[in-house]
Amino acid sequence: MGSSLLVVLGIVLASTPAAADRELCTPGAKYRGATLDLDVKDADIKDVFRLLADVGKVNLVVPDDVSGRVTLRLKRVPWDQVACTVAAVHKLTITVQGAILMIARRR
Repeated sequence: MGSSLLVVLGIVLASTPAAADRELCTPGAKYRGATLDLDVKDADIKDVFRLLADVGKVNLVVPDDVSGRVTLRLKRVPWDQVACTVAAVHKLTITVQGAILMIARRR
């Protein structure tokens, strides 16, 4: 009887569709991340994204071709809104792939 239950469970899990990739930063997005105060001058955007990933407790991948600097002075702003703002300024996209945020140049 135990093995029958495992087979049924395996079939249900196998038939569940994988989560589709989605854009984090869409027009009208609701930002729900933990808020933070951030004051940086001429900071490397890779370092800023790493800080935001720590605050948001998310996984992050930033490729070598993403580069730039940013100056921010923000009070009580959700981390995901900060990420989307930095991405917009540098013409980047942030795609959610399962449990990973992928940063890329806008094409």
